[in-house]
Amino acid sequence: MIAFLLASGFRLSFGTQSFAIGGVNYTLVNDYSALYWNPSLLSDQRNSFGFDLLTIAPITKYQLNTNLLGYDGGYPRLQDNTAYSESPPFLIPSFGFVRYGESFTWGFAAFAPFGMGTRWDLYDFPLNYYNAYDTTWEEPSYPKYDWESDFKSLALWVGFGKEVGPFRLGLSGGPVLMSILVRKVTLLDPATVNPDAASAPIEYRLWPIDTKLKGYGVSLGMSAGLTAYLGEIFTFALTGRYYTPTNLYGNVKLQLFTPRNDYIVEHRPELSTLFSGYIFQGSGEGTTRLPLPPDIGVGISIRPTKIFTLSFGFNYVFWGVLKDVVMEFDDLTLLYQQVKADTLHFNWHNVFEVGIGTKLDLTDWLSFRFGFAYDQSPIPDSTFNPLIPDVGNRIGFSGGFSWSVGDFWTYNFAYTYTRTPEREISNEGYVYSDPYMPGKYSFQGHLFNVGVIYRW
Repeated sequence: MIAFLLASGFRLSFGTQSFAIGGVNYTLVNDYSALYWNPSLLSDQRNSFGFDLLTIAPITKYQLNTNLLGYDGGYPRLQDNTAYSESPPFLIPSFGFVRYGESFTWGFAAFAPFGMGTRWDLYDFPLNYYNAYDTTWEEPSYPKYDWESDFKSLALWVGFGKEVGPFRLGLSGGPVLMSILVRKVTLLDPATVNPDAASAPIEYRLWPIDTKLKGYGVSLGMSAGLTAYLGEIFTFALTGRYYTPTNLYGNVKLQLFTPRNDYIVEHRPELSTLFSGYIFQGSGEGTTRLPLPPDIGVGISIRPTKIFTLSFGFNYVFWGVLKDVVMEFDDLTLLYQQVKADTLHFNWHNVFEVGIGTKLDLTDWLSFRFGFAYDQSPIPDSTFNPLIPDVGNRIGFSGGFSWSVGDFWTYNFAYTYTRTPEREISNEGYVYSDPYMPGKYSFQGHLFNVGVIYRW
């Protein structure tokens, strides 16, 4: 399936000022992104409109160690058997506005709460997979990007915040539109189709299926927040987010690339159909139900002086809701056999993330921010594969500034560098049908945020 320091799994977050202080911002948010982080802080804002653009430049490396022909194991296709994700930089915009009212302040935001994307060139046909007497016959080519994921979302939320003495209350929510693309190599043992194929040479023991799934769905999400101002120095916030499970509807396309060996066709006619180099295809409609993780956040900020603020953020994400996702198909047939269902194994676990940040208000028009974040990965070794670039526990360092021009315009900039230690998935006991891919993985990313806010 399918980010980066943004949050564990495939959760995203947004807001240039929030990224600059570590990305877990529940007490210092002062623009439309409060609809996601803490809607109660809408109550302290004046009329505004804002736009942010997040750019992610990821570098993901995978050193294969599957011992499977076509990946590695006697077929050194890549130098040191190492591949790099070929995903281009991601551009993720968001925008929103806030309107002040005497009874309460309300706002609107359009942003991406979830997302991921990666693509790899990992599989090639084993040597001698195609062995034909006819020199004019052209070997088929396997898709270049044979492991690929692209998960997009768009949240359209409306929210409000209200002041009640030293407290602030807020609620926001709305639809979350999602699309998902998953492409991977599924390997088939031909002996499960014809037992006689078990005696074929080793390069014909596993046949590749190009498996491509596209789906669309809608979820409903909401965020709630409570903020308490404890004197002029301390601020405390409690927030939470919840999403309804998403019913995804889409289609699946399968292409089974059978080998060609004219000698086997000539001398073993019972296997002629399976060794003719024919590409069997199948397509059908599919449905599944994808749960999305709720989370709880706590924030504390301390402002001992007029120019210096220190913030702490803690978030607990219930990724444990994502276990086994069953996909049901209609009219999907491959190699004369009907495929009724498939199961995507996740078995993820709950995780936490923390962020620590500082804000320095040097003048009325210039502020600097710095942050550190630590983010756990919810994915166990038993289901880890290249489709989700959440390689492991991440650390991130960030910084940025805000520049105000007059009473109306504020320009924001933030940069984050994030990386994970190398993660090794053992191949002990691994078989081709397992949902994980053994090897060594590493990730680093550069995140750039720019934003502008107009207030009146």
